[in-house]
Amino acid sequence: MCKIVEEGYEIGDFASYFRDDDELESLQKSFLDYLIKLLPKRSHVLDFGCGIGIPFDRYLIENGCKVTGIDISQKHIIKAKNNVPDGNFIKGDFSKISFEKRFNAIISFYSNFHLPREEHYDLFLKMYNILKENGYILITLGTSEGFLEKQDWCGAKMVWDNYDPNKYKELLKNSGFKLIKTEFEGEPDDEYHFWVLAQKE
Repeated sequence: MCKIVEEGYEIGDFASYFRDDDELESLQKSFLDYLIKLLPKRSHVLDFGCGIGIPFDRYLIENGCKVTGIDISQKHIIKAKNNVPDGNFIKGDFSKISFEKRFNAIISFYSNFHLPREEHYDLFLKMYNILKENGYILITLGTSEGFLEKQDWCGAKMVWDNYDPNKYKELLKNSGFKLIKTEFEGEPDDEYHFWVLAQKE
C-alpha cells in the first residue's frame, strides 16, 4: 500500500481537490480549539500525514504551538515548507520513522487509513510511546471496515483500509488511551470520517 499511496499523492493533485480553501471547517476548528485549550503553552505537536501544511499546521502555529509534520509525498513537503515557514517538515513514512523526542500531542488527519488496517493498532501504540505523559492524540479514522481502491482519485490510483468506529474505540483503549471526544464528519457513501480526541493514560 505504501508505494501506491506515495505515487498517488505525487502524481495526483490532492491539494487542488481538498485544499483549495485553506480555512478550517467548523468541526475541524472545534476539535483543534479543544485540543489547544488542553495543551500547555508552546506545546510541541507532531502531525502524521501533514500534507501541504494548511490549514491545520498553520492554525496550530498561529495559536502558539510548535509543529513537526511528516508526509510521504515530497511534493507535499515542499509545499508545506512554503505554506508554513515556521513549521518543521520531514519527508517520510510516519508508520516507520523513529523519534527520540517526545511530543505534547499528535494529530493525524485523513491519513491513517492509507495503512493496512492490521497495522493500525501498532500505530496507536507508537503514538502512545511518542507522547509525553498525559499527552493527546487528535485523529480521523474510517467509518466502515474494509479495503477500498480507486483507480482515479484526484488523478491517480489510491487505496484505503479501515476498521469500524467501535473497533477503533477498542483498539485505542487497549493501547492506553482515554477517549475524550468523538464525532462524525461528512455523510455516509461520501467523504465520511470518525474524529477522535483522546489522552494518554
